[in-house]
Amino acid sequence: MPFALEKGRGPRPDTVRRLGGAAEKGGLSSLKQVKWAASHVLELVAGTVFLIMITVVFANVMLRFTTGKSLVWTEEVAAIGFIWTIFLGAAVCYKDRGGLISVDMLVTMLPGRSEKCAALVIDAFQIVVCVVLCGLGWKFAVSASNKTSLALKLPYTVYDIPVAVSFAFMAYYAAKRTLEDIRALSAGEEDEQE
Repeated sequence: MPFALEKGRGPRPDTVRRLGGAAEKGGLSSLKQVKWAASHVLELVAGTVFLIMITVVFANVMLRFTTGKSLVWTEEVAAIGFIWTIFLGAAVCYKDRGGLISVDMLVTMLPGRSEKCAALVIDAFQIVVCVVLCGLGWKFAVSASNKTSLALKLPYTVYDIPVAVSFAFMAYYAAKRTLEDIRALSAGEEDEQE
């Protein structure tokens, strides 16, 4: 049992690590639960949308299997769920450095301070790219607002807005990384002065 407590002791170190340090004797405190939910809002929303999508598709398959009839709107719900899951999932992967595939062979070959400077420039550039793509995604979503889907009569904005939402979160995470890079460079300068 990987999450079991050893007799007479607190949580095992590997258990605490897997739970993000949240394994306490009485469980999570309310403040820690709120903080965890706030920092994992994308994962929660993407997971919920994915669960709804899977449930609707499965229910439609079972209905078709048992009655020979299907619900028309389930295809639209599945498409919307799939699109939202993909774009929010991309933002979730982008959240942590190394979550998405990158080629950093040249950057890692640089000496210490130069590597930190290169990381700063790359992260700052990523902010610009994400903001531009967020703006383009927003324009695209707004331009589709006058068209509606066939079954649910939803504006096509529902299909297109995840692009803007995803890149907005990515811009936020890139800004956080850029601040981390600046702090790392500042800490490196202080170490050199001492």
